[in-house]
Amino acid sequence: MEVHHHPHVPTHSKPWKEYLLEGLMIFVAVTLGYGAENIREHYVETKKAIISAGNLYVDVLEDSVRYEQTLQTRYFQDSCYKIIKDIYKKEKTIKDIPVFYLTVGTIVNKPFPIMNTIAMDEVKSSGTLKFIEDDKLKVAIQKYANTGSYLRGRQAREFDLSDKMIDPIILNHFDFNYFRQLNQGNNGKPFQIINNRIVINIPIPSDLKIRNANKLDFDYFFSAFGMYQTIRAGSNEGYITKTQKQCHELLALLRNYLREHDALKD
Repeated sequence: MEVHHHPHVPTHSKPWKEYLLEGLMIFVAVTLGYGAENIREHYVETKKAIISAGNLYVDVLEDSVRYEQTLQTRYFQDSCYKIIKDIYKKEKTIKDIPVFYLTVGTIVNKPFPIMNTIAMDEVKSSGTLKFIEDDKLKVAIQKYANTGSYLRGRQAREFDLSDKMIDPIILNHFDFNYFRQLNQGNNGKPFQIINNRIVINIPIPSDLKIRNANKLDFDYFFSAFGMYQTIRAGSNEGYITKTQKQCHELLALLRNYLREHDALKD
């Protein structure tokens, strides 16, 4: 006869210490797993933050060049305006038409620096900012980002004033096609300012003239351009140069941050 053996089932309960040990082991295992996952996630996000900081560094570096170039162009325009204004104050008219054309054609250009916000927006929207372990850098990024809207607002004010007061004068009294040709002459440098005088580097058309000259009110002209120059000076001092300073501060902090993480690319 076949004998069936039943497995031995312990009927006594385990000591409470064994339950406590098993529970403790499970708790430790879960905690270690959770901690390891957090460390891995933090490592990945920190790496992403470093990459984002590198992209931001490239954009801010380009911004710094743009601010300097734009300011130099605007200062040159200011010098042009001062020259023709001084001429008018002395002579009460403008006899040198080529000089008038060249200076006005330069002044009416509207150079204004625009902040590159692609990398900045990515840093803010992705949440990587919180993984940048440098409080000064975080503050500098946020501060610099805020100036972008101020610049755009100031640019809108300048352009609005130009559209309403300057452009009508240009359309009524100047040959706009010649203004366009000026930027192509002598590698984009049709004239120089030497000893506070305009030195022309390109040929001047013999038929160059002020259109509707008898209707050009020079007093209104210099009043309108004077107001425009005042707004531009306020932009230079109150907006562009201040943003340029913040740009340089952010650039230095980004450079140090990337250097500390061995991620600075020369």
